[in-house]
Amino acid sequence: MKIGEIVSASVLGGLTTKLELENPEDLRIGYPVIVEGRQYDFFCLVHDIVNETSDIAERLAGSRLRDSIMPAGYQEGYGGPIFYSKALLKPIQLIDKEDGHLSEPETIPPYFSETRHAMEKDVELIYQRTSGSAPLGTIRGVSKFYVHIDFQTLTEKPFAIFGRTGMGKSILNKLVCSCILARGAGSVIIFDMHGEYGVYSRTDRTEGLKFFFPERVEILSLDPKNREARPFLVDPGEIRPEDLIVALQDLNQNMIDAIYEIDRHRRSDLISAIRQALPEEYDETKVHPTVLNALKRRMMRLQRLPFIRPTGKDVFSTIIGLIRAGKSLVLDFGDFGTDQMVYLFVANVLARRLFDLYTERNQEFPRLILFLEEAHKFLDPGIATYTIFSKLARETRKFNLILALVDQRPSKIDDEVRSQLANRLVMSLKEPSDVTSALAGVPDRSMWENIISTIPARCVAVLGDAIRIPTVIDVMHYDDMNVREHILQDGATHQALEQIAAKADEVL
Repeated sequence: MKIGEIVSASVLGGLTTKLELENPEDLRIGYPVIVEGRQYDFFCLVHDIVNETSDIAERLAGSRLRDSIMPAGYQEGYGGPIFYSKALLKPIQLIDKEDGHLSEPETIPPYFSETRHAMEKDVELIYQRTSGSAPLGTIRGVSKFYVHIDFQTLTEKPFAIFGRTGMGKSILNKLVCSCILARGAGSVIIFDMHGEYGVYSRTDRTEGLKFFFPERVEILSLDPKNREARPFLVDPGEIRPEDLIVALQDLNQNMIDAIYEIDRHRRSDLISAIRQALPEEYDETKVHPTVLNALKRRMMRLQRLPFIRPTGKDVFSTIIGLIRAGKSLVLDFGDFGTDQMVYLFVANVLARRLFDLYTERNQEFPRLILFLEEAHKFLDPGIATYTIFSKLARETRKFNLILALVDQRPSKIDDEVRSQLANRLVMSLKEPSDVTSALAGVPDRSMWENIISTIPARCVAVLGDAIRIPTVIDVMHYDDMNVREHILQDGATHQALEQIAAKADEVL
């Protein structure tokens, strides 16, 4: 359907179309449209929609004559309608009219080129499926066209899911994990603070990963009341100074220095060494008595945790066996899900040991994607140097251990870590610093800043090399029928085709 004609164009600045829509509300920022040139179809995204300043409109506003004049304003004449809207468009791809070849936009369409809504036949040329791709939802502005993302590519490097609270990050994260498992792109580890990823979500009763992949997902729990999960225990002997510094984020520099000093001289586990330390055992300039007493009080927070105890058999060896077997892990926090200190402590301990394992023996293990919610609490510039996660983002893509950030405050994440992100799935953000940080390094950032600030809940902008062009997607409803129809069923089909192809030589 025609929506307008081009009245100005620039390769760098974009295109402007004069709309012929009676109601500009029929168009939205982020919608795909096609501008029909002579040699190319210009695949564009709507950057902005404007009613420009009009002297006539200003004079009529509030006037009794407005209602009698307005109908005549829309009648066609030599000068066209008096009142109209414009859409600012950003060309994303050129589609050759003869052979359908795609290329980057390096030219502009002629004046009066027709602008229309993109149709299914247009977007099919842009979004091509692969054996590693799966859909997260439909493209905005095109009826029920499911956009596929290549999850093999997505999981090769660190990536992030950004969006403010209440915009649907958890649902999007479930879909991403389901697609990774369905396409065999890797295994995942989820720190499940609120009981959302196991068999069923405790909050909305939607299905979890264990529901769809019962043989491939194992649940571990910090909470001894959860008898259906394997117990997760932390041996005190495995605790390092950095684990305490990350978990107890109210430590000052004197306390941090004291922890390292005690660690150098300890004969037992670090927590016990701090609790049993005597002031006279240390130089006052290195471990002051008041500092030591403050540390002892803070150790009480960790001492009460039932999952920190000598394990006899290291539970991490069990985790290693599960990962080697291709299992994905959901770590359920149970009653500790609201305790930020517990989350910071456990996530850092587990991630540090995984980092050591994968950097030394990565060839023995499948690709593992570690999902880190509330990522800014680990990667704030003030604390990032003490955590293992900044190293994970920078170094482990070559070791098959991939970090996935899930966060609502990207501006609080260290710049160096954000620079490592190859793909970003960005939902609605309002704080200007968060919008800018989420899109740092993205081409056409000003356009995407406008889009991210205005898209509604349950929509996501996908930017990076896992999708052919940056795209705004309406995230599909997460339920049993959608997951089985669009994610699991596609995966079964691809798997069947691969099995047939593998036997082709024998058949022939």
